Amino acid sequence: MKFVKWLIVAVAVLLGLFVLVTFFLPQDYYVERTTRINAPAPVVYSQVADLEAWQKWNPWSDLDPEMEITYGESKVGQGASYSWISEAAGNGSMTITEADAPNHVRYKLAFEGYESQPSFSEMILKSDNPAGPTTVTWTFEGDVGDKFFARWMAVLMDKFVGASYDKGLAALKERCENPPVEG
Repeated sequence: MKFVKWLIVAVAVLLGLFVLVTFFLPQDYYVERTTRINAPAPVVYSQVADLEAWQKWNPWSDLDPEMEITYGESKVGQGASYSWISEAAGNGSMTITEADAPNHVRYKLAFEGYESQPSFSEMILKSDNPAGPTTVTWTFEGDVGDKFFARWMAVLMDKFVGASYDKGLAALKERCENPPVEG
């Protein structure tokens, strides 16, 4: 009987610690990945500011070949947008909110169920030479708000999306350094 009492106390203490720690976790998250692409910044920019080109290298396209994509009125530059419906990747939308060729593109992402708490992503392109190479930094940031358990998601966001960002940057690098032959 003593063992059961100690087990109940131990579980209660662990649960209490979990709740206490959760109150002190951050509400915001930030993920960043960087790569160097042996191509001029305008070539890289053409891939990150064009939402149709985006589909050729973004890491989430491979998750669901049946993903339904609907483009907005514009597909390139500021104001361009698309939405997706996917069983594997979830549903959401992305809009380019800033586009400064060939330096950066900023995106607003709204995921189904979290529309009131959008995330933001940015591609920052830097090159000291017009012929390249270009350093590309891809960021992802947002705020989970006051949702209690979502704070754990904020802490683990790098684990959730970091590998996808690495994969996406590798695919972007490949596409920019070895452009497909159109014909």
